[in-house]
Amino acid sequence: MSLIGRIWRGEVGLARTFWVFGFAVFFLMMMASIMMLTTIMLGDNAGIIFLAILGFSLLYKVFILVAIWRSASRYQGAVVWTYLAKAFVVLSIMQSLLSFGRIA
Repeated sequence: MSLIGRIWRGEVGLARTFWVFGFAVFFLMMMASIMMLTTIMLGDNAGIIFLAILGFSLLYKVFILVAIWRSASRYQGAVVWTYLAKAFVVLSIMQSLLSFGRIA
């Protein structure tokens, strides 16, 4: 069974899914994106690369938010962590929609 599949199905623990894949990986991905964009900003393909990075980031965000929700649903520990994780998912979706609304 692949790790990606296990994460998607919520089979990886909530703490690991949230902190490792939801926070650390997403943070590193955003930092790498910013560094790439600043390096290529003056190039002819900056717009295309920006859209590619934006698309990949959006796909990863959807993936990890679904994974966090599913992992929280399977969580066996204190119920407060389930509620907090799901609240984080809802707030993240709201923030993304508001940001998209400002861009569009």
